[in-house]
Amino acid sequence: MKKLMCITAVLLLSACAGDGAGTTKTPDGDKIDLSGSPLGLVETDTINGTLTGYNQNHSFYGIWEDKSSDQYQLRYQGKEAYDVPTSGTAVYRGNAMRVNSLTGELVTDGKSRLNIDFGNRTVHGEITMPGLQRDITLHKGNLHGKEYSGNASVLGNNGGHYEGQLFGKGAKETAGTVEFKNNPALDTVFGGVRY
Repeated sequence: MKKLMCITAVLLLSACAGDGAGTTKTPDGDKIDLSGSPLGLVETDTINGTLTGYNQNHSFYGIWEDKSSDQYQLRYQGKEAYDVPTSGTAVYRGNAMRVNSLTGELVTDGKSRLNIDFGNRTVHGEITMPGLQRDITLHKGNLHGKEYSGNASVLGNNGGHYEGQLFGKGAKETAGTVEFKNNPALDTVFGGVRY
């Protein structure tokens, strides 16, 4: 069984950086230039592991795995959001990932939906996972500037917490993590694009 090393690593990059999510430094000391990677699901080897995740125009979210110690880290980063709306609503749709607690394999085909009410400064949504993986409800939480957080639950467990951020001009993208301190096998990273 893989052990969660650190729930999240968040890096903010300046808005004037190039396309993509910029450069990231993994826990094993490797530096990966994500701006040169294609959009969508990407995977790259690092010094002692693998970084797998979704590269968007202004952000990246994924999981770094240490192959030598069976540890992993949920992470997201991106270009800081600016011109965040102060009224109206938006829906962000994208993907979600977690480590399968039975096989140790990455589950990369989850789906995320995040609803934001900019006027009331609230957030809620859902993460659906394939097969027998449990879906997550992101209960109504608060939006503070470009950051948000709230409580999360799955069937039979309401002990989760989610947090995330908006990225890019006009808050076009989002990424975040869900943590269940009472069951780390449910910990998930997610993100999406505004529609």
